[in-house]
Amino acid sequence: MNKSLSHDQRCFIQRVAETAFVNPFSDHFETLEDRLLPDSVGNATEEQRLTILLDVLTRHFQPLLQQGGLNSKACRDADRKTVMISLLYFLYRRYQLRFDQFIQDQLLAAGDMVRLPFADVLIDDLIGMGLDLQRVGKYIALFFQLRRGYYFISHGLHGHSPSMVRLRMHLWNNIFTFKPDWYLDFFCQQMEDFSTLLLGATGTGKSMIAQAIGSSGFIPFDLEKRKFRESFTKAYQAINLSQYPASLLESELFGHRKGAFTGAIDSHQGLFARCSSHGAVFIDEIGDIDLPTQVKLLTVLQERTFCPVGSHEQQRFQGRVIAATNRDIERLRSTGQFRNDLYYRLCTDVITVPSLQQRLQEQPEELSLLIGRILSRIAPAGDKELQNRIVRIIRRSLPRNYAWPGNVRELEQRIRHVCLTGEAVFDKHDTASRGFGQTEESWWTGQPSARQLLQNYCRHLYAREGSYEAVARITGLDRRTVKKNLLLEG
Repeated sequence: MNKSLSHDQRCFIQRVAETAFVNPFSDHFETLEDRLLPDSVGNATEEQRLTILLDVLTRHFQPLLQQGGLNSKACRDADRKTVMISLLYFLYRRYQLRFDQFIQDQLLAAGDMVRLPFADVLIDDLIGMGLDLQRVGKYIALFFQLRRGYYFISHGLHGHSPSMVRLRMHLWNNIFTFKPDWYLDFFCQQMEDFSTLLLGATGTGKSMIAQAIGSSGFIPFDLEKRKFRESFTKAYQAINLSQYPASLLESELFGHRKGAFTGAIDSHQGLFARCSSHGAVFIDEIGDIDLPTQVKLLTVLQERTFCPVGSHEQQRFQGRVIAATNRDIERLRSTGQFRNDLYYRLCTDVITVPSLQQRLQEQPEELSLLIGRILSRIAPAGDKELQNRIVRIIRRSLPRNYAWPGNVRELEQRIRHVCLTGEAVFDKHDTASRGFGQTEESWWTGQPSARQLLQNYCRHLYAREGSYEAVARITGLDRRTVKKNLLLEG
């Protein structure tokens, strides 16, 4: 079969290529993927949707692969890059469940490298597309990175409030950029210069977000050994600066040589030395670091070199930097406690993590979802009735407009307390009197803009009514405008 692609085949391939390049945590992705599925899908589960999608993709792409993929006459008659992206998306979806299982296997093995069990068949499929071995290795590494990015974001960040939807989308772009073809062509092995600064109150989950980013970097695949060059569990290195006194902080960051100071009986690898070229370091509580150490840290970020304490031997740092603080970074900068030049080295992407109070104001039902997720870790054998009882106890005792000062971490301890005592105790003074018309910013000025008022009114109605259609009916807006106001930043 050497006939050219028909008009319908070209249109289908174009739709697949468009879907492949869309953020999978966006509503737009689901809309595009729905165009590939039959109308009868309805309310199918995620697993059912995948099965149906693979059936559809197989019917369209298997004949093209049998003709030689990118080398077929049909492919030459169409846009070559579009066909390649579509075929890659097909294979990525075909192997996604096996990659998910491999992620869990590697988590259990920790730093020990695990052989990719389905490498042979995946390599054959990619070669069958018409790819050379160099590109085969690159796309296996990319498939694995995509699955890790999705796995850690979806498993670590729960909730359907607009702020959490935006956060998941933001994190995906942080790992793969907003334009995936740019990432594919230029950046997939060059992300070490893109730093990230996480801001947010204590207990909001900044360390979990850092781990999702740090565990989702591009790691090359060794075609001969059928293994990745490094375990993603080893590629991510973290340090909490508040745990160390100033006298030890430099050693923990940069390492030291034996005899460098009293008590240095052995050489020690610091944070930067432990990080590989495929890895990332997470520096938590960076707002607590003293000015002399800030200068040394700035040198590492600017020059990518450092010297262990007691040594003049320069070592190279090649990883990505993620930093976080729960302090007001702008106030620290204005008072001279945090260097502006260090801030500008860290602020490639600044992510503000929403508080639990904000999330529940946007969508009160998120409380039940979070309780269920947390309880599944505390009591894996627990049933729905146990979850419902804990939800009722917490809701019954929860003061109106409770501020949740400890955020998700506080909620975890409240759940444990209920499990032990059957009661939920809250400080009734920890409440907020903010009205629906005031955002975090306008709360201080008392002057919300018209846009902020509309956004917050839509969120208030959505929290009460639970659907875009109901909010559209009450406000007189169309559904798309309602959705836009719910997803926009305040």
